[in-house]
Amino acid sequence: MSKLFFHNTHKGGLLMMFREANELSRKFLANPHQDKSFIERLKNNKSIDLRNNMITVDLGNGYEDIIPIDTNKKF
Repeated sequence: MSKLFFHNTHKGGLLMMFREANELSRKFLANPHQDKSFIERLKNNKSIDLRNNMITVDLGNGYEDIIPIDTNKKF
């Protein structure tokens, strides 16, 4: 989405248009998914729903492995 700005210049009072592209702003480039909810992003990614659907396995080195019980349960 882009915004349209109007700016009155000093030369003859001409009205000039300036377009700011949100897609190129620093804020958008830092987080391009800011206009989407977290659940919406998971649905678009076709992620497995791990809520009440996972087993954790202790690997013994301070890490755990998360394994889904039902891989067909998607958002």
